[in-house]
Amino acid sequence: MSGLGRHASRFLQVGAVGFAIDAGLLWFFIYQLGLPPILARGISFLVTISVTFVLNARYTFEVRAKPASMTRYLLVQSLGAIINFAGYTWLVLYGPFGQRPLFALCVGSFLATINNFVLIRHFVFPNRGADSSD
Repeated sequence: MSGLGRHASRFLQVGAVGFAIDAGLLWFFIYQLGLPPILARGISFLVTISVTFVLNARYTFEVRAKPASMTRYLLVQSLGAIINFAGYTWLVLYGPFGQRPLFALCVGSFLATINNFVLIRHFVFPNRGADSSD
């Protein structure tokens, strides 16, 4: 498998783990703690971003996680978050998922995935492992 294919596959695997963490926390904060959906999403996102940074550095791109990379990762994820939150918020407040915030989470996450992969691969971890040929 080429570097691009391997990275994309691993990125999606990390994304699945991140999604499970994000959705689980969102569910817990909304249905167990009674937090408003938008606040709950903000908290779940911050926890998830920390976990996925480490997993993407070590597993997806096989590099050591460095503070400078974390800064770039946060910037890329912030752009992804804008895309994600905008989709999620619109669907919860104005769209068909007002009573189904976990479905809105799926749509918001999907909208940000491709953006995040491309920018993380080229901006955050450009010096990938020795076998990074595409």
